[in-house]
Amino acid sequence: MTTVNELDKKRMLMKRDVDELIARHKSNVASMWRATYHIQPVTGLMNDPNGFTFCNHKWHLFYQWFPFGPVHGLKHWYHVTSEDLVHWKNRGVALLPSEKYENSGCYSGSAISEGDTIYLAYTGNYRDENRVRKPHQLLATLENDVHYTKALRPLITPNEDYTEHQRDPKIVRIDDTYYIFLGAQNKDNKGVILVYSSDSILTDWQFLGELKVKGYEDGFGFMVECPDVEKIGLHDVLIFSPQGIPADKDDYNNKYNSVYLIGDLDLKTLTFTPEGPMQELDHGFDFYAPQCASQSVYDDCAIMSAWFGVPDYTYPPTDQEGWSGMQTFPRELSIRKGKLYQKPARDFESLKKEELFVARNGEIISDQLHGHMPHAAIMHVDNPDEESLNLNLFSRNYVISGGFAIQYDKYKKQLRIDRSNLTNQLNTEYGTVRQLKIDSGLKSLDILVDHSTVEIFVNDGEYVLSSRVFPTDDEHMIRMGGKNLNLMIWQTEPSVDDEAIIFAENQ
Repeated sequence: MTTVNELDKKRMLMKRDVDELIARHKSNVASMWRATYHIQPVTGLMNDPNGFTFCNHKWHLFYQWFPFGPVHGLKHWYHVTSEDLVHWKNRGVALLPSEKYENSGCYSGSAISEGDTIYLAYTGNYRDENRVRKPHQLLATLENDVHYTKALRPLITPNEDYTEHQRDPKIVRIDDTYYIFLGAQNKDNKGVILVYSSDSILTDWQFLGELKVKGYEDGFGFMVECPDVEKIGLHDVLIFSPQGIPADKDDYNNKYNSVYLIGDLDLKTLTFTPEGPMQELDHGFDFYAPQCASQSVYDDCAIMSAWFGVPDYTYPPTDQEGWSGMQTFPRELSIRKGKLYQKPARDFESLKKEELFVARNGEIISDQLHGHMPHAAIMHVDNPDEESLNLNLFSRNYVISGGFAIQYDKYKKQLRIDRSNLTNQLNTEYGTVRQLKIDSGLKSLDILVDHSTVEIFVNDGEYVLSSRVFPTDDEHMIRMGGKNLNLMIWQTEPSVDDEAIIFAENQ
């Protein structure tokens, strides 16, 4: 296990560290679990997506980064860009915790773009001489994709009516007014969302109050992180990550979960009125801190990314190699039948390369796999008769089942994933099985596999299950069972730059 001492956890990236990190990166890229089409850290630890926006003909995504090991040390921001949400390039560190109000890290935040300028709103984790935390909401700008500048003063200072837990500003522009939605904890230790507004991004931010969510007047768990408000069609969508929500049968079984509500946002009364119940965003094992992009490219959907992990979880296989974390594949969010649907970003079809396997009506038409599981692939299942299904990814030789099991029971209308038979077990105190009821029946699956990740999109995005898996060399087979199924499997091409870019050329 790679260890990082307490002193190194407080280490800020310096130019003199470049050679060290390039050497770390060289070791990391040899990993069998390194991704080919998911964003991953150059070195060290990645967690929350930050500053997701479209500007200057590119998508910009930043992520929480600790460069020196697979631990939550002193947080920096790292920058990646894409023209199509599929092919990503590393750009280098964006924010370093170099100023007073970020002396304990540049924590999560969001972005908004105007002209050639990206405005980054983020939480500065500041500790005073007595180590008391006083979070400040800070601002930085990125101009012409080159020049970073930090504002001299905080946008928002700590609100003394709440605990020290105030973070993750989501900045939006609605009509001619700017708003920040801030995750917080009240003095009763309940999770709430605070709302601030200003006529200018740079100054005069005023506290408006708490966002009231009808039916949830007692708050959400003990803390709300990563609040997000999106307009999709005629509906408002409230997305956030409440901490302390108890498990409820098949829902909320991870230590921390992410949820959404569809409804109506009234900023005059600071009220969100849901049209239905709170629902889990992702039903898999590993998903947290989703953020939607500030963008006007698509008017029919929102674009979202999330951390392919959960706070306080460990991922020993890559932790031992000195790196940890990924981003989920970007998703398009739309609303159908009162439910939030999630699909892979529309250009994901460009990842499909060679057709490796085809079965129609349960009969094998072509097969280049011969039972072997590709490390990176896209799979599509049609189930027109809504029959029962068994797929076992990363099984062992001569083992009929095992591996990462995907099972559908047509009588119970229940989809189940099970990773208990894999060699490398993860965070088992939170269970090794996830399942959900599909009232409409299972009609299709789109499965994105990328070395150590499996994302399952059910019924064209009606549900999603995201899971980390770390198959060994012995776990390299695929088993399939079910009648009348149509199954296709494609090899994928690499689409994510894995270069050791530490500092941008201008820094």
